[in-house]
Order: sequence, then C-alpha cells, then structure tokens
Amino acid sequence: MRFTAFAFALFLASATTACPGDDPTPSGGCVDYAPPASFVASTPATSLSRDVMPIFQRSCAFSTCHGSNVGPANGVFLGNDAARVHAAVVNVKSGELPAMPFVTPGDPRQSYLMRKMDGSQCALDGQCTGGSCKDSMPKNDDVLPLETRDIVRRWIAQGAKND
Repeated sequence: MRFTAFAFALFLASATTACPGDDPTPSGGCVDYAPPASFVASTPATSLSRDVMPIFQRSCAFSTCHGSNVGPANGVFLGNDAARVHAAVVNVKSGELPAMPFVTPGDPRQSYLMRKMDGSQCALDGQCTGGSCKDSMPKNDDVLPLETRDIVRRWIAQGAKND
C-alpha cells in the first residue's frame, strides 16, 4: 500500500492524538453485550480504589483521554483521584446519552460507562446525541478483556461505592 504525503500526515495526526483502545464491533456490526447467566455480580467483593482505579490508570487516565486535570477530559474524568472519579461518573448523565448515567449503582446494563467498555453502546445509537454513541472504550484499541471489564461490572453491580 502506497501512502501519499497527505494521507501519511493524516495517519500521523490521528496516531498522535488518539487514546489507547477502541474496538469496533466484529465486522463493523453491532453486538449488544449482556453478561451470561453464569456471571456472578456479588463475588468477589470489588473496590473502586483497589480494583477499578488500576484499570482506569492502565486504560483511560492519559492526559489526552480521560485523565486530564484541566478541561473536560473528553467527557468524563477517569484519572488518578478515586473521589473525583466517583463524583464524575456515579449518577452523572453522559453527554452522548443524557438519558443514561455513566454509572447507575446496582445496574451495569444501565451504565453508559459499561456500555462503552463492552462495545455495546452502538445498540443505543438512536438515543444518543447526533444519532451516534461513537466509539467503544478504550479508544483506538480492542475492548478490554472480559475478565477486566467484569471487575468494573461487579463494582457497579455492588453499588458503585466510593471506598
């Protein structure tokens, strides 16, 4: 494949401004993920500080993504301050889908953050601002492994407590 100078410049610009991690759903289609019946939300006990924050640190809390300490942090702050993250996501409506909070304590399916992490936000496109719920998260990478997403899902299911 041969790049023109313009195409190469666009590629470099997108590569340097992108956040780690977005997985378009398989073959460009939309899959509305729901955990299997075997998923146990109540165990093990999950902590924001101990279990969830390290996931955000590795996958979301970059200054060009959701870790900026100044400005809107691309819609939601998921940086290094657990109390600030909790205040930014729990019962706070998302800008892309104002009808759904980022995190609805006790209900991962009604938590926009979980939908974005699972890559199933596309099932809600008709309800999103502008008719699109945009990319899954983390942006420009595959969705996180199911075991990792299930940690966040358990935290939400267990009440999304600020510990």
